[in-house]
Amino acid sequence: MKKIWYWGLLASLSLGGCSPSEAPALLARVGEVEITLPMLQAFEAKLSAGSKGPVDHRANLKTLVDRELLLQEAVARGLDQEHQVQENLEKREVKELANQMMRLQVLDRVLVTEEQIQQAYAQGGWKQQVVTLEIFVPGEARARQAAALLKGGKKFDEVAVEYAADRVFKMPTKAAQQFIYSPQDAPRAVVDVVSGLLVGGVTEPIFVRDGYVIAKVEERRPVALEAVREKIVKALQRTQKNELKDAYMIHLERKFNTQEQAQGMELVMGVLRGQVEDLTAEQRRLPVYTYGDQQVNVEEVLEVALPARDQWPAVTKQQLVGELTNVLFPRTLMAQDARRKGIDQQEGFKQWRQRELEDLMIARLRALTLEQVEVTQADLESYYEAHKELYRSPAMAQVQEVLVEDPDQARALADQVAQGADLVALARAKSIRKNTKGDTLVVYGLQGPIYGEEWLKAVLNVPLGTVQGPLKCKGGYSVFKVLDRQPQSYFGLDQKGVFRSVKREVTESKERTAFNAFLVELRQKRAGEVEIFEDHLKMLAVAKEAVGV
Repeated sequence: MKKIWYWGLLASLSLGGCSPSEAPALLARVGEVEITLPMLQAFEAKLSAGSKGPVDHRANLKTLVDRELLLQEAVARGLDQEHQVQENLEKREVKELANQMMRLQVLDRVLVTEEQIQQAYAQGGWKQQVVTLEIFVPGEARARQAAALLKGGKKFDEVAVEYAADRVFKMPTKAAQQFIYSPQDAPRAVVDVVSGLLVGGVTEPIFVRDGYVIAKVEERRPVALEAVREKIVKALQRTQKNELKDAYMIHLERKFNTQEQAQGMELVMGVLRGQVEDLTAEQRRLPVYTYGDQQVNVEEVLEVALPARDQWPAVTKQQLVGELTNVLFPRTLMAQDARRKGIDQQEGFKQWRQRELEDLMIARLRALTLEQVEVTQADLESYYEAHKELYRSPAMAQVQEVLVEDPDQARALADQVAQGADLVALARAKSIRKNTKGDTLVVYGLQGPIYGEEWLKAVLNVPLGTVQGPLKCKGGYSVFKVLDRQPQSYFGLDQKGVFRSVKREVTESKERTAFNAFLVELRQKRAGEVEIFEDHLKMLAVAKEAVGV
């Protein structure tokens, strides 16, 4: 309510008898362009969605002034007519037109009822979740080796010690990861297989992005409707959306008479299979599909297919067409349908297009400004050394443990182990520890707050293979044995993930510095063309203070 009165007071201030050019609603002028109170309001409304702090009108106005300076500089350089800017604008326009048709023809028609939710829960396998342990292996050959060891009778956690890797950095983790799946979860390749296995079943290596997964079904867990209601709703919405989209796409393909062009398709497949490398400009423009009076050329198809190729099990025409059906065809055909319906001529779309053009002009100006920025190996090494802690792999230990709440019970269990009782068997029967993977607890050097500092210190220092305890820790009293331990280490700059991260940080820092310097020069060059109406800004502050905003 305060905000309403605040902007109302500002509006009343602009009616105080000033001439239009002096009205308090006019906050700044850059050349012949005026920046007004409504423009600042619109800008701050966007900022308020992600900010809870006080509004700094002066700083926000400065941002709008800088944006106008950049736009005018871009126009002066002719960037509004530059081929690259216009080409990117066309791509954005196609995407936005397709999005609008997707909303009109598909999303706005999706409706999930309570009856459908109840039926899906009763009949769609939603009453159970599958709990798995998974070993991620980056390469196919090693994944096959791991699978062979499992078939030969080696325990799952033992194979994980040798083969399991982190899914991001691809570094060894020496432990499997636990996942809990509902019927429609991702990755589909894994969920589809484990859903059909009995408890204890182990999959063959399953191709996922960047590697292979070997999964073992640990448990089938009952789950109530309310726990999976949101997932069911999303799954039903997704099904309805796909059905509506498929029907719409069939209509469009018939309407525009989509035809495959053999020469262009052959060229695309040659590039994807590595048989063709450098394409001429003429080859890039060859049609792969035609629809109506439009076409999809080789370059457009490759823009979609090349980034996706590494995720395909094999490069086949079927795989390509599937990717195009999911990404490119809906975009191009829906955009064409939108143009036929005149959506691109509506005033709201024209305003959107102008904003996108301005954003692209500024982005192109920034790119031209940063062409001389260079990142050297010395820059990367310097940043890495200064921020090495960010790339630390903490100490890790694999532990067998029985955890109980009563110290006397813990001492009795320790005595039983000393007399030859099996620690694993006791843990299965007595332990209250819940986050073990198989019969092994994997502990990291940063987890003192979880397990207790004294217990973690002991785990990271006691001799391997010796039974310890009982020792008090968070949750009770622990009798444990450390099976294996890895000291703290660092991911090196030679690791691809680390290198990419460091290069990104260094590049962004250098680019930020260079662009800020360019902006300072631009402000100085155009200082005589910028006018800030300080009295009007003060009125803004007075209005803000008057209503306590």
